[in-house]
Amino acid sequence: MRPSFIGALTGIRAIAAFWVFFRHIRPQLVDALGSGPMTQFVIHIASVGYLGVDLFFILSGFILTYTHLDTMTTDYSWKKAVGFLWLRFARVWPLAAFVLMLFGAYFVFQAVSSGDPGFYSQADPVRLLMHLTLINGWFPAPLDWNGVDWSVSAEWLAYLTFSVGVVALLRYRQTASRRVMLVTMMLMMLPIMIIGFSMQDDTILLFGNDSYVTAAGVIPIRVLSEFWVGAILALVTRRYLVPNAPRPASLWRLPVPSITAVSIIVAILLVSTFDPVSNIRAGQSELYRGIDMIAPSESIIILPLLVLLIASLALCPRDPLARLLATRVFLLGGRASYAFYLVHPLVIGAGLIVLSRVGSAGDGPHPLVMGVVLGTAAAAWVAAWLLWRFIEEPARKVLRRMLPESVTL
Repeated sequence: MRPSFIGALTGIRAIAAFWVFFRHIRPQLVDALGSGPMTQFVIHIASVGYLGVDLFFILSGFILTYTHLDTMTTDYSWKKAVGFLWLRFARVWPLAAFVLMLFGAYFVFQAVSSGDPGFYSQADPVRLLMHLTLINGWFPAPLDWNGVDWSVSAEWLAYLTFSVGVVALLRYRQTASRRVMLVTMMLMMLPIMIIGFSMQDDTILLFGNDSYVTAAGVIPIRVLSEFWVGAILALVTRRYLVPNAPRPASLWRLPVPSITAVSIIVAILLVSTFDPVSNIRAGQSELYRGIDMIAPSESIIILPLLVLLIASLALCPRDPLARLLATRVFLLGGRASYAFYLVHPLVIGAGLIVLSRVGSAGDGPHPLVMGVVLGTAAAAWVAAWLLWRFIEEPARKVLRRMLPESVTL
């Protein structure tokens, strides 16, 4: 039986992608809003926008297990494993490669417009090859070319493990009780939570202390633990997600997704306002126009709440938040979210060029800067829709048709 479509889990992808954008445009938000307590609260939420990637990792494991577990494990063979990887390659690679070419063109534009040939050094051919082969995030390195596609490389690593680990996952579903699964999920969240608490503030669960080089081992631990937590979460909830299945106990009649979302915001504000261990990287500026821009590494504490959010959105379709995320606007945003995530750094760069000519005055609210910020966000979504509609989807369909008919997934 074909799994039911869960609209809210498509819509939440738009929120996750925009959360990352929110972090990357923080200084401009401060310029637009001016300094003050309300701006500080907004920046606290924006500063931990890197957690949108963690939401993606969990969601990816959940959706792939929910969608492919039965089809892949029925007469499992190496052809099915390769076929699964081909479908995932068709989904992520064409657009990632196309946007890399856009970044290359941008580097050339920087060099020509500035007259500084030093900008050509950003177009390192060896690193480009690593990006194109999706292994750029597997080793410690600065975030070069399209800096955000480290997570695409990390996802590809998760896909490789899923293509063979799905057999063990089926056996696990057949033998483990739901209580054992819940305990397993909690244990699997511990490594990245422990590492997160041990890292210096604003290393964004990624960089080594006092550097902008990815810390050895952090990316595999982060993506694999969260991806497989999502996979087991799909096993826990799948009995309630088949058509006409009874929902779990009366607790789920409460607006659990909405309550969870509010709890996430409150937890972020508490951790950011009352940073339990202020451990700022040496030499890093802490304030911008009097606003604290540092994200405490302890923000990883919301990881279990992200897991609960995904589960509750799947199980509580009548919740106000779930209904909102299943509307057409959010569904479209969710479908274009991958393109938005990949292209938004380039659009922000264009916005910064506009802002350099607009300028800002004083510490108070600056409507013109706010207009540019909102325009940048809108332009990023327009660019994302164009890339999704004319690059991502056509390429995916062409590559999907290349899969032999004998491989059923």
